[in-house]
Amino acid sequence: MKVSLQDCQAIDVHAHPYVANPEPYTQEEFVKKLSLAVIPNKIPANYRLVNNQPYPGSNMWVQILIQRLAKYLSCKPSLEAVVEHRNERAKDFQKYTKNLFQDANLTGVVADFGYPTPMLKKQEYAELCGARIWEIYRIEPVMIRLAKESENFGEFIDQYRLDLKLALKREGVVGLKSIIAYRSGLDIMPMDNQGASMQYEEFKVDDRSKVKMLRDYCLHIAMEECTTANKVMHIHTGIGDGEVVLPKASPSFLLDMLRDKKYQDTKVHLVHGGYPWVEEAAFIVSILPNVYMDISLQNPFSGHGVKRILSQVYEFAPFDKVMYGSDAFTMPEMNWLGVHLFKECFEDVLSSWVKSEYMDLEMARAIGEMALYRNFENVYQEHL
Repeated sequence: MKVSLQDCQAIDVHAHPYVANPEPYTQEEFVKKLSLAVIPNKIPANYRLVNNQPYPGSNMWVQILIQRLAKYLSCKPSLEAVVEHRNERAKDFQKYTKNLFQDANLTGVVADFGYPTPMLKKQEYAELCGARIWEIYRIEPVMIRLAKESENFGEFIDQYRLDLKLALKREGVVGLKSIIAYRSGLDIMPMDNQGASMQYEEFKVDDRSKVKMLRDYCLHIAMEECTTANKVMHIHTGIGDGEVVLPKASPSFLLDMLRDKKYQDTKVHLVHGGYPWVEEAAFIVSILPNVYMDISLQNPFSGHGVKRILSQVYEFAPFDKVMYGSDAFTMPEMNWLGVHLFKECFEDVLSSWVKSEYMDLEMARAIGEMALYRNFENVYQEHL
């Protein structure tokens, strides 16, 4: 018998809010919105597109989305037809979004409101999608804002710590997040007050500068505040858009900091599960009791690779350490396919375990539920 997860609810532990597109999408705009690329693919003027050839710049995840959306929209499985029918449905964007969430049984989202900018309102996003929304508070915008307001490093640090402390007390805020992997990498050094102070003026001039000692220092403060508040520290790991410091994006670089005794009780959430270094992330969560991972971004953006990745993750990761996520960031179709593709792929993986007599059908189903929502409830239980 095959494991079925179709009736399971899902809670997306990492995604971003969005608003309705003001005008209907062209085919090119639709494909661009689905891309992780900072610099969109440009179609050469003399590009020859033959019959049945995928649209330039599209990949497997886009192809899967077109096929699944065509079934949902009851139209021809072509980019042209899907975009046309999607635009018609999305005229009432709130209704369209709510219907997609309901179809996927997506009941909640942990949203990073640090992207897009200017930041969107939590209440507006909750009303748009009809799901429960929890907020994760990103530290980098705080650093940028306070550097403009603070006269010196001492004032900056005092105000920064106070800002994080107050944010963690707000209703619905379940933790902090850092994208330090995009700025200086994950090889976090011990706190260096003097070094951080020396780099403060450079940061005031250029908030995108590396200033590694300052960024590391601020991440440590965020870790300390999460520890005190018993909230979760989200750290971007692995790939993302083209700005990521790729040679220093593996979660393995975080090990020294995560093994520090002062953080032994700090809940840390490895966003994107370190993809493509998923095995490193799986090993880390297997040896550190309060570190967890999600499979956002790799799901759904690796397309058919989701099945392979799920199998790899569970080679080491304990069943109670992996959470569902999507990293949806421009349109509700991302949230929707994220759930459906995850279920589709995980059903195959779980069913293969049952067939191999590693477990029975009931346990396999329970493991699916754990990843989809139960692990979230256990990790974040005090803040639900």
